[in-house]
Amino acid sequence: MRDFKWLFIFMSWCVAAATACNNEDTPLPPDDTPTAQSFELEVVAVTKTTMEFSVVPADVEAEYFVTVVDRATADDFTKDEYLVATIYQDITNEAAQVGKTLAEYMPEIVDRGAVEGSFSGLAPDTEYYLICFGVDAAQEYAAVGEVAKELFVTESAPHYDSGFTVTTEVVNNRVTFSVVPDDKAMSWHLFSVTKALYDEYTSAEGEVGWSKEYFFSMYFQDGINNLLGQGMSQEEVIAALIFSGELELEARGLSVNTEYVYLIAGLSLDSDGLFITTDATVGEFTTGEAAKSDMSFDIEVWDIEAMSACFSITPSKNNEKYCALVAPWDGVTDADAMMHRIVDQWGGLMSLMANDMGPVEHSGDKKFKLPAADTEYYIIAFGYDGGITTEAAMKTFRTLPGGSHDDVKFEVTTSLPSPYGFNMSIKSSDPTIYYIVGVCDAAEYDETEFVALENEIFDYYYTGSADFNPSITHAEVLDQYYYNGDSSIAVSGLQPETELMAYIYTLDNATGHVVKCFTFDAIATTTPLGDVTPTIELVGYYSGDEEAGTIFGEPTATKGKAITVVTYHDYEGARSLFTTMVQGDCTNHTAYSDAELWSVAAGYWNKCNVRTPYTFYTAVWEEVQTALAYATDTTGKPGGIGRLYTCATADQKSPIEELRTLYEDVKAADKSVAMPASMVVGAPRSSRPTLTTIDSEAMTAEGVELIYPSMVARSATIATCASKHISRHIMRNRGER
Repeated sequence: MRDFKWLFIFMSWCVAAATACNNEDTPLPPDDTPTAQSFELEVVAVTKTTMEFSVVPADVEAEYFVTVVDRATADDFTKDEYLVATIYQDITNEAAQVGKTLAEYMPEIVDRGAVEGSFSGLAPDTEYYLICFGVDAAQEYAAVGEVAKELFVTESAPHYDSGFTVTTEVVNNRVTFSVVPDDKAMSWHLFSVTKALYDEYTSAEGEVGWSKEYFFSMYFQDGINNLLGQGMSQEEVIAALIFSGELELEARGLSVNTEYVYLIAGLSLDSDGLFITTDATVGEFTTGEAAKSDMSFDIEVWDIEAMSACFSITPSKNNEKYCALVAPWDGVTDADAMMHRIVDQWGGLMSLMANDMGPVEHSGDKKFKLPAADTEYYIIAFGYDGGITTEAAMKTFRTLPGGSHDDVKFEVTTSLPSPYGFNMSIKSSDPTIYYIVGVCDAAEYDETEFVALENEIFDYYYTGSADFNPSITHAEVLDQYYYNGDSSIAVSGLQPETELMAYIYTLDNATGHVVKCFTFDAIATTTPLGDVTPTIELVGYYSGDEEAGTIFGEPTATKGKAITVVTYHDYEGARSLFTTMVQGDCTNHTAYSDAELWSVAAGYWNKCNVRTPYTFYTAVWEEVQTALAYATDTTGKPGGIGRLYTCATADQKSPIEELRTLYEDVKAADKSVAMPASMVVGAPRSSRPTLTTIDSEAMTAEGVELIYPSMVARSATIATCASKHISRHIMRNRGER
């Protein structure tokens, strides 16, 4: 018995036939008269989600394809050939995802002779066609002959008229459900949602228009998926969500003064799956205020400095949730008003914000950083569980005065110059002063224009931040996007042999605008380009599934992936060779200069052994990427960046034995050379100037480097050069404050 359940992945579609049948790449039935082929189809057995079948072809030597398509989809096609064309398109797409052509994939899924098989994953009480048609391997597996169909209907899930009596008792923002099923042996599930959400999906006036049963099934499935995603087993999920008999359930921490809807329905769990077996019963209730608590808070503040303070919050109870916040104080709003302002402003997000329980302390290494000197702050704490549960406790304090814009001094140093950039270190004499940094050609510096632009940029950030948080202060925006104290910056995206000046503008805490300007002449000059610009040649694309760990020893790294292999030329006289891969097509030098690509790939160049100049990348099938390479000459200067467009497709795939031979040749050629440990790098860089920081780990394949996407990438940004200056908001090193 053959199990076809995998096939359901691509045969249960919502089809748009008009475009599919016109795809020139889709194999259509040939114009010549095919060899006649007929089939005896029999649906042997049907359950709610499965079917068993048999196929007896007239020609037992001829190959054919068999599948299942729901009747509603199939009947949308005016001709069987259009249905077949769409089936082929889906098969082609499925094949491409695993790096195979249609011709390579079809032998795995076609049949010959009499076959008995089954399909699973079907929907209950649904009409389907068992579909069968001949294929011709000599014509790249094009469909031949007539399409045979056999209609069948899956069994209905049991449906019972049994219902439920549900009584709700609302106390504050808690509700107790007393459930009495008509059938005490019936399994059931109950959940509640806000009436606003329920109406959004089920209202006749809405765009969705779900039935209550469909809403129940979707929400219930979402709950199952959430628990499975948390690592619970199927047995644990069933125990957590499925009940039986008379029972009381309690929901706590609901939103206060809110209309809710509960839904309950009977369930059947058997070998075919889990099914809803009754109509959904819907009821409503409205929550009141949150239950009041006598929990109180003791707030202490000490060791106050210009931009930091130590504090502790000690609740009188350790088992109740509360919200704690520190923010600039307006000097007027009292604790009760501030508490209600916070709740009104954050609304539904309060359940995420009110996640403290027990004592909290910020001291020592965890001393709390504050955005501005000489500023009034408040620390507030109040109980919250769907609504306010306690009175608010609030303590205010003022940070020490900061320094003067007239007295602050900056020291700028640079290091590690390259043709495209350098590292810049800034030492500030006063960490209370916020500032921006930029570099440019001295001839392009226009202080009036630059200041106006930076003021405009700050206003943009402040307005956007205030749309999300109306109470945000200018100092908080400065703290989020700007520099203070010492900073280390990687400047990139510059042109070779360019002398740069730097400028630093200090910013007012109250407005975010520029107060004072500092300029630094001739801080650095980018180096000349080296003499060596390597070229890149594609060796081939190979199937990771065919490799299956037999070459590189990492089957999980190559499974379902392509392996792109490139080699390098024209680097004679080079001291070192460096390579990487970026996403997208970056071969256009006008659209992507070498300077920009240097920024894109910063931190992700991998040193390649010049004795064995090959790189082995894993890639996603059908995804465009650009291989990059540069070399340093005998003086250590990097030259131009070589580029190669790559896109691994099934029709360009090379035999896996070719890769195996190359691998062995590389090892043999480098036997006498100590190869560096491989570096597992992240996914290919974006072709835009963004940088991904990678958690790296070593992977050695007997000296041959296999570079594959990491699943633990963390996003960051790097500096880029505009026509006149570098925007400071993308230059900030978040590790430096």
